[in-house]
Amino acid sequence: MANLQLGKKPWYERIPNTYVILFALIVFAAVLTWVVPAGEFERVVDETGRKLIQPGTYHAVEQAPASLFDIFLAIPKGLQGSANVIFMILLSSGAFKVINSTGALENSIGVMLRGINRSRVPSTAVIVLITFLFSALGLVVGPEIQIPFTLIGVSIALGLGYDLIVGLAMIVVGGGIGFATGPICASTVGTCDAICGLPLFSGMGLRTANWFACTLASSLVIAAYARKVKKDPSRSYVRDISTEGLGFSRSLEDYRIGRTDKLVLLVLLGLFVCLIVGPTLLGWYLDEMMAVFVIAAILTAFIARYSTSKALDLFCQGAGEMFGAAMMVGMGRGIQVILENGHVMDTIVNALSAPIVHFGPYAAAILMTLIHGAVNFLVPSGSGQAAATMPLMFPVGQMVGLTDQTSILAFQTGDGITNIIYPTMGAMMAMCGIARVPFGRWFKFAVKVVLSVYIVCWAFLLVAVKINWGPF
Repeated sequence: MANLQLGKKPWYERIPNTYVILFALIVFAAVLTWVVPAGEFERVVDETGRKLIQPGTYHAVEQAPASLFDIFLAIPKGLQGSANVIFMILLSSGAFKVINSTGALENSIGVMLRGINRSRVPSTAVIVLITFLFSALGLVVGPEIQIPFTLIGVSIALGLGYDLIVGLAMIVVGGGIGFATGPICASTVGTCDAICGLPLFSGMGLRTANWFACTLASSLVIAAYARKVKKDPSRSYVRDISTEGLGFSRSLEDYRIGRTDKLVLLVLLGLFVCLIVGPTLLGWYLDEMMAVFVIAAILTAFIARYSTSKALDLFCQGAGEMFGAAMMVGMGRGIQVILENGHVMDTIVNALSAPIVHFGPYAAAILMTLIHGAVNFLVPSGSGQAAATMPLMFPVGQMVGLTDQTSILAFQTGDGITNIIYPTMGAMMAMCGIARVPFGRWFKFAVKVVLSVYIVCWAFLLVAVKINWGPF
């Protein structure tokens, strides 16, 4: 409080902009090309056409330091190299903007929550159900789209006799865990698959089981806190925060699902089915998935009877809102461009893999989650971090005996789960503000969720290592 009175910002508000961090990493990569010895591994092509590192073949090559101009040239080259992932992010975001603008999602959730509220389901079971509901929504949409539902969660929690944190947690944790551990996230799993050349969204079975277990574990942590608060309100972390004026923007009784809503939800269901069936059964990849998103946007606009200009404005607005994330992907790839052109990428891989090898594949998989978790504080964009780190971590994983699928699961664990406690995650901070929950108090609660989910993911990682988890 004293710091605020003196006009000082909290420590988490003094963190540089993500673009500044990524550019600084590009500069740092350029410096490494001057001070790190250049070297390369020999590579072999496997049956799928991917180039894999041959362990033990690292050798020195001629130094190729980056110039000042190369630092800036890495940005457009990074954008070019990430074009398919960037357009996937932009087109999918544009499509979801059109879908969300119809109100079909809000109306359907409002009706569903009204039914839950009227039922005789135990209040802690309601917490689990709502957390799973938003986790399922998080499988296909990012946390930003769930921001408007924060007040709904808070209102339900208060109505059940709980506090602000319970309501906030059902939305933030539910949506965050769904997005972090889901098997069909384009910006994380899709980006990683594109980088290493695996079939899009492959490995869905184990990832789905991990998502379910993580959502269950996190919902039980929320329910346990809720029971404690209901039994003794003085144990609430936000007992002194006023709840006056918090509630739904409209009454739950006012929510209805009309004919248009049903048709839009049918389009969304079809999109969801295509995300699963296309890559797994039809061999679709990013180009086909982008086409499906465009079709979904057109169908939604037609059903909602939008004019051409309104539909295009909404689509472009949605894509524009994710332009920053798309740029982060290109800048992250720019780091790779500098390191590869300077022939120091393999040197770094060799240095990283050397100590990890001594831990063995099981410990290495756990260690990779911690590395990604640390990086995520500075680069909260999942697609941006994937582009920046996975070109390094895939070879490291191969060196220590991990399959690429296992490396991706380690990335998901470290990258996504920490989003619910890192202040660099804008959507989470926005939801805390809406729910009137100070970040410090939210962190005190949410860190318990993060630890429980980490334990679940580590168990699945150990299984993945044990079975030598392959592409499918």
